[in-house]
Amino acid sequence: MVDSIVSVRMPSSLVQKLKDLAGENHFLDVSEEVRSLIKARIRFYTGEGAAEPEANEKEKSAAKQDYKTENVVRKELVKKLKKMIKELENGKN
Repeated sequence: MVDSIVSVRMPSSLVQKLKDLAGENHFLDVSEEVRSLIKARIRFYTGEGAAEPEANEKEKSAAKQDYKTENVVRKELVKKLKKMIKELENGKN
């Protein structure tokens, strides 16, 4: 296997997040974290085994956090509940 050095420009916020993840995952530096992420993505896209459990959990939670849809659903639910309360109050009177 041939080793290569690759230089990548990233926003400072992304670098900081990678540093935090590297510490959490007990890697010595950011490059190990990046290699780990790349390997997980390769396995995911090629279908060779399951992606790392943590990666799956993060992807699922990110997919579920569609805030715009969530807010629309909540507003609609609140409208329906208010309507039901009014109907119940009117039915008792």
